[in-house]
Amino acid sequence: MTNAYVLNDIKVVHQQNCVLDIPHFTIPSGKCIALLGENGAGKSTLMNLLAFTEKPSHGSIQLFDQKIVDKLKPSQRRRIGVVSQQPYLLAGSVTDNIRLALKLQHIESSRYPFLIEQALEQLNLTQLKDQSAQSLSGGELKRAAIARAIAYDPDVLLLDEPFSHLDQRHIRQLESAIQSFAEQTDKTVIFSTHDQPQGLAIADDTLNLHAGKITTAPLFNLFHGALNQHDFNTGKLIIHAASGLANARHIAIDPTEIIISRQPLESSMRNSFNGHVVLIAQENNTVRLTIDCEERFQVIISPESLSQLSLALGDNVWLSFKSTAVTVF
Repeated sequence: MTNAYVLNDIKVVHQQNCVLDIPHFTIPSGKCIALLGENGAGKSTLMNLLAFTEKPSHGSIQLFDQKIVDKLKPSQRRRIGVVSQQPYLLAGSVTDNIRLALKLQHIESSRYPFLIEQALEQLNLTQLKDQSAQSLSGGELKRAAIARAIAYDPDVLLLDEPFSHLDQRHIRQLESAIQSFAEQTDKTVIFSTHDQPQGLAIADDTLNLHAGKITTAPLFNLFHGALNQHDFNTGKLIIHAASGLANARHIAIDPTEIIISRQPLESSMRNSFNGHVVLIAQENNTVRLTIDCEERFQVIISPESLSQLSLALGDNVWLSFKSTAVTVF
C-alpha cells in the first residue's frame, strides 16, 4: 500500500521549546485517521506540517513517496484539501465559494458544474447551494468548507478540530458526513479531535499525541506523576503498574479494563478505589462514566451493565483494574 505521508526525524521548535518530536511515522493512503490528543499536545502543529503550511525545524516529510524539500508544486498542492479549525467563507453563495476554490486550483471551467454538484451532494448541501455563506449556521459552514476543500478531488483531506464549537445536532451531522465521505472514496482523511470516543467511532485508525510525541498508549485516564518501581504516584493516588520504566512521567489506563461495582471486590486486581459518579453519557452502543476518586477516571461499560448497576449521578461506587491495564510512558 502506498503511504500518503512518511515523516522522518521530525522536530518542531517554538521559542526554544520542542513542541513536536516524531522520529519516524507513516500514514497509509486511503485510510481515515483520527489524530487524538489533549489541548497543547501538538495536534495543530502536526496538521500544519501535513498541510505544508509550516516547516519542521528538523527532519523531512514525503507526500506520496515524493520528498518535499521546499514549497509544494501546484500539482502537489492540489492533492491536499485543508479545512482549518475556524474556516472562513467569502461573501456570496455556497456555490460561489466552491467555484472560487476550483478556479484557484486552475481546474478547467468545463468541469465546474459536475464537481460543484458532486461536492454539494457528498456533504448533503444541495438544498443550500444558493444560500449566502454568511447566513449559514456553524455546522452548515463547516460542511460548506469541507465541500469547498473536496471539490477539486484532492487525495488527502485534512480537518483541524472540525467538531469544535458545534452543538450536538451539528456534530452528529458532520460525523456522518465525514464517515460517509471516507467510506465512499479512496481518499486519505485525517481529522484532529480531543474527544477519544468520537475518534475511535469514526476513524479506521488513531494516532495518539501526548506532549508532542506519538504514543501507542490509549489517551484515556492520562495521569502525570512519578514512578517508583511499580507504584505510580499521581500526587493524589498510588496506582500499581505491571511494568516499570526509568524516568516515566505518565500513565494511561484503558477505560474498558476498569470494573465498576457497588461494593469492594474480592479479587487479585491490585488497584481499587472508592469514588462517586459525576457523569453518565450514552455514546453509540456504549456508556461512558466519569468517576471521581480524587483523580477522575473515564470508564466505558455497556448499557446492560448500567441497567444492572442502576447507576445515577452522585452514587458511591468502587472501581477496580489490573496492573496490566496501566500503560507507563
